[in-house]
Amino acid sequence: MKARPFKDAKIGRALTIALLLALTAGNVAAQSPTELPAKDLSTIDLSKSEGAKYFLIVKAYADYMITHGRDRYGKEHSPLFATTLNRETGNVYRENPPDAPKGIRNGDRTWRGSNTSKDNGLYSILYHLTEITGDDKYAREADKAIKWFFANCQSPETGFMAWGEHIGWDFFTEAPIKMGTRSLIHEYKIFNYWDKVWEFNPEAAEKFALGLWEHQIYAHEGPEAGEFSRHASYDTHSPGKGRAFPAHGGNYIYVWTKAYRETGKEVFLTAIETVLNYYERNTTDKGAILYASDFPEQYSLKQSMNLASNLYRAKDFMPADLANRMKKLSEGTDSLYLSFDHDPSKGGKGFLESANLMTLVPGNFRRSSTGTDAWTEMWSAGYGVGSGSTGQANKCYARYKLTGIEGYSILFMKSVNAYYKEDPPPSAVLYPSNYSSIFNMMMSAYELTGEERFLSKAKTYMDLSVETFLSDQSPLPKASNQSEHYEAITGGPELMENVLRLWMVMNPQDRAGE
Repeated sequence: MKARPFKDAKIGRALTIALLLALTAGNVAAQSPTELPAKDLSTIDLSKSEGAKYFLIVKAYADYMITHGRDRYGKEHSPLFATTLNRETGNVYRENPPDAPKGIRNGDRTWRGSNTSKDNGLYSILYHLTEITGDDKYAREADKAIKWFFANCQSPETGFMAWGEHIGWDFFTEAPIKMGTRSLIHEYKIFNYWDKVWEFNPEAAEKFALGLWEHQIYAHEGPEAGEFSRHASYDTHSPGKGRAFPAHGGNYIYVWTKAYRETGKEVFLTAIETVLNYYERNTTDKGAILYASDFPEQYSLKQSMNLASNLYRAKDFMPADLANRMKKLSEGTDSLYLSFDHDPSKGGKGFLESANLMTLVPGNFRRSSTGTDAWTEMWSAGYGVGSGSTGQANKCYARYKLTGIEGYSILFMKSVNAYYKEDPPPSAVLYPSNYSSIFNMMMSAYELTGEERFLSKAKTYMDLSVETFLSDQSPLPKASNQSEHYEAITGGPELMENVLRLWMVMNPQDRAGE
């Protein structure tokens, strides 16, 4: 079902809120195998809570996932959360899933089970609900899932986990899942709860960090030292090369930094320095970092920014010489990024995403479509395009907060002003992540300027999100504005996390015991 025009959102929002309030109170039966349990919210006086509807919407989602969105299939049940669900029945799809949202590749889906790398937003909700309500059930359920995953879903051969862009955990076979014709490809995606893993299962955490070094990095020494591919085999030693994308290298450095801090082992410093040296060798005099040796003409601005941010965060935990090298590479990325003719204003060409490595001429030099698709669009969704200009604007703001460089805040506010009077086009295929991205933008603008109009705009976009993705009695957000099922790959958990974030900003005093 397509999203309604923005001006018609009020009626749908009212219906959604009424249904979800009733659902949370136990007065409306969920369309699922059993009813949602009622929950005593005696620790919070919702009559005094501004925007109580936001809290209740998120709580309904969390309670539903705990009760119905778990692995209750096959011979062995587990506390893992399903990545894809039928919003009417609360069941996963053993076969014949609905069509993927436009822009999502079938080989990246996990409709038979769980992909823990897609659970960051859900875990955040559960931990915050315990903080808010004083009910440790929510944090306990998140803990169970993380503990079980790292105890049962790690390859003994490589230390890799059954997660990422291409694999997950199959609820029916109790084994790693691969979709389509792909083999068991391990591609690490961001995971926000390494502190928990190191607390619960330090052996598994260290084994994974070692696995990234021993089985993901193609060469440890010699002229190709630090070379790798973002793809490696989950269960065999088979590192590749040619696709050492900077963002992925930055993610590895983050994992190794945490491992070094926890263990003090030199092997993790060696891993960090080897990959850092690879990028140093492959950085031009102007500061452009090679995207990948398979694409020797490509410079990716957003990939390099991701690497720079991870280096900047890691440097404070490194020996002085290594820290200085990290700082130098990171700062070189900043000056080059800001030298380009970005124009995220309304009607502008957007943020530049890629250019020629040597000439710095804007263009896409990775595919056969050389010279095209180098700029972000205001509204886009799908593989490789993220959330369009909002995503890059939010990265600029994050970079500004890390470095204090004013050029990033100027670019960010140009983008904010472009979106301030814009409504999502109802004909476009949009994901929950699109709405999360623009909500985050307005919240950050409020944080930066203190202007209430940005908080008001964030509320407006959040209400539109509720209308678009929760416009019936299911507490699960739709996979897209043109889908009817739930699929975390498009950012549903993060959208719900932002619903809770809005309520928390509106009610900073509402915590258990306060």
